[in-house]
Amino acid sequence: MDLELTETQTIFRDTIRKFLEEEVPFSRVRELEKQQRSDEALWATLGAQGWLGVALPEEADEGGLIEAGLLVEEVQRRAALVPVAEAISCAVTLQRHGSRERAPELVERILSGEMTVVPAILESVDRFGEVAAEVNDDGLLSGEKFFVDYASIATHHLVAAQCRGAVGLYLVDRGQSQIETTSTPTLGRTPAAHVRYQNASAEQLCGEDGHAFLIQFARVLCAVQALSCMQVALEMSVAYTSIREQFGQLIGTFQAVQHHAADMAIDTESTRFLVYETLDALDRGEASEEQVAVAKAAASRAVPEVVMLAQQLHGGQGFIEENDLYFFTLRGKERSLAWGTTEECLALIGRSVEAPERWL
Repeated sequence: MDLELTETQTIFRDTIRKFLEEEVPFSRVRELEKQQRSDEALWATLGAQGWLGVALPEEADEGGLIEAGLLVEEVQRRAALVPVAEAISCAVTLQRHGSRERAPELVERILSGEMTVVPAILESVDRFGEVAAEVNDDGLLSGEKFFVDYASIATHHLVAAQCRGAVGLYLVDRGQSQIETTSTPTLGRTPAAHVRYQNASAEQLCGEDGHAFLIQFARVLCAVQALSCMQVALEMSVAYTSIREQFGQLIGTFQAVQHHAADMAIDTESTRFLVYETLDALDRGEASEEQVAVAKAAASRAVPEVVMLAQQLHGGQGFIEENDLYFFTLRGKERSLAWGTTEECLALIGRSVEAPERWL
């Protein structure tokens, strides 16, 4: 694919970036972190402005998964506490794999911000493909889900569960008394929870194909978030080393510093290529599970290296929370672990190592 953005994509990226820089100061994010809250005002604005709908445009040439990636990347640049990636992954999954009767209405409500739907997939076994949560013949869901991002502020959960051995995705209204959410502290300070469902009413919207797609799409968007942390850490490091003096010289003139910056740039750009190439393939329905795993493994491996080099270049400045770098150090490490670690993704890739390669 051509990594150069189109004129429309560039305008969209620049518009959302300018808006977020003006409307979401880091001081506001710090306060929300202390309160363990999401940014409700920003979330309402994103829905009202129609930005959440960029992944599902009315016209084929108006947007898609690349644009969804750009939105997620820009939101992550401000460390904003809103479930953009979660809601978009659910909306696109329902649009592509949901029931024809219910999906259009639900997708419209999600993209307008009327509903906040987040995926609830992972269980205690810590393997995405294994589902123990169960829906009985009366449509009642029982089970547990771990590390559900924004579970406590969402209006609905899209839960992976099985019924008579068949895995699917079930929409669950969080307001039911049969649902218990327990806040789970996370490294990146993203609001997350452990959720217990005890005979909660559930509506099946997708089958196994939807479950598989949701995992793959959410995994790529998580890689986009990691990429965003890398990009900001690189930009902040270049800016800092351009003004910080040591031994009477700007530290950016030292060869060792330049080598670190070059390594950070190489990791960031190579990850960008893999991630957006995968988004493009996923948009066209051509991305394999292994391709998604390659993109996520690359992002998960690179982001800790890039943000740690950023910390090294900042020296003591990087370790204080008054410096905005800490947002991306913590969020980056968290995103490297979410939706599949490096090791988990490499294990998926390893299954195809001995498969014959089609060169023509």
